[in-house]
Amino acid sequence: MIVFDTETRISPPQRLTFGGYRCIIDSQCVEEGLFHGGGLSSQEIATLKRYVARYRPLGVVRSSALLLLPLRKFLDEYLYKDFYKARCLLVAFNHPFDLSRIANEFTTARRRYAGGFSLGLWTYKDKNGLVRRHPYRPRVAIKHIDSKRALIGFTGRQEPDTEDLIPEGSPTGKPEEDYIFRGHFLDLRTLAFALTDRGHSLESACEEFQVEHPKKPVSEHGKVTKKYIDYNRRDVLATTELATKLLEEYGKHNISTQVTKVFSPASIGKGYLRDMGIRPVLQRQPNFPKKYLGYAQSAFYGGRTSAHIRKVPVPIVYTDFLSMYPTVNSLMGLWRFVTARRIKVVKGCDREIRTFLSKLSMTDLFERKTWKELHAFVRVIPDNDLLPCRSKFNLESNDWQVAVNYLSAGSKKRADALWFSLPDVIVSNLLTGKVPRIVDAFRIEPEESYRDSSQSDCAVP
Repeated sequence: MIVFDTETRISPPQRLTFGGYRCIIDSQCVEEGLFHGGGLSSQEIATLKRYVARYRPLGVVRSSALLLLPLRKFLDEYLYKDFYKARCLLVAFNHPFDLSRIANEFTTARRRYAGGFSLGLWTYKDKNGLVRRHPYRPRVAIKHIDSKRALIGFTGRQEPDTEDLIPEGSPTGKPEEDYIFRGHFLDLRTLAFALTDRGHSLESACEEFQVEHPKKPVSEHGKVTKKYIDYNRRDVLATTELATKLLEEYGKHNISTQVTKVFSPASIGKGYLRDMGIRPVLQRQPNFPKKYLGYAQSAFYGGRTSAHIRKVPVPIVYTDFLSMYPTVNSLMGLWRFVTARRIKVVKGCDREIRTFLSKLSMTDLFERKTWKELHAFVRVIPDNDLLPCRSKFNLESNDWQVAVNYLSAGSKKRADALWFSLPDVIVSNLLTGKVPRIVDAFRIEPEESYRDSSQSDCAVP
């Protein structure tokens, strides 16, 4: 793998000054070096040259010299030949930033990366000595998911070589005309989030995973000095050691999902399900009615945290739930749906659910059997009911948030009815003391678990 980190000016464009890299083979560093951008002064380049002449690489097993390369050579020799052509792993902490610093130009991305941006890394000099974008090398497209994750990959290139068209893991080793190698971009910020379910800086991730040489602070940024070069090299070393720790931790999961395709804790969970042979609903049951999937999807609001009273001192009672998600899953018996070969939709049970809600009390929820009755979705015309909803509660943000509020429809017409899960409707029923106006409902029931069939093609432990 190649691990790299960049340093920039502190002016708004944040143009590249220099960067550091380490090449790792079989868990050993075989080369360490620096590369520099084209906008440095002769004095700054002299500082870099004096530095590499005086100092040795850190923990390198093959080379005794610390290398200094112009950016173009670093891109050609390492990011093109090793990373793209030889398909090694490229590691950074916050890839979008570092990749954008070594790019020559950018434009808006298209197709699967639409809404993101596309970077041109490689250039050539034409016969007039002008630097131009290389038309026969791929671009790198980046589309942010959120502050911790981004989709990153190579785009197609003109006249790709035959070996570039061979898919990874191909059983035949033959090229495929439409194949595009997307690259192995490993962003440690994303992987640390996936393994801990918390956002991390390089400093906090090094502390969390106890790397030997953690990140060290520096007082002044944006200049090329001996102290700042030390700072960059320490960052690259810390990133390398963090990569080793994170890859070791990920390896403990022993799942086949490629580490560069892990974006969250859910990715790891899906990896377990995939390796257990558990397929998505429409793969195991292609004729499942899709409109009911839509109803269920519209009723999904996910986890949320909200404050109903802000900036006012009030007496409180501290309440906590230990392992709430697995507890609720166990009580409701949801694993039966995960391992079911078929899921049956029972329609038109709105009258049954209204009766169930009218008789339900808080005490009933302390009975295990009650939870097995909650596998239903309910269509409600809200009328001052306490239900989850999405809206732009923060007017300064363009994002939609989820909150539990008193909700009312614009009219009493059926067209204004919304789908909710039965547990959400139960909350409203218990807290408001009234049964919401239900106009439709359906239950789901698992049929024929993989465990129940001797013809199973799924080895569920």
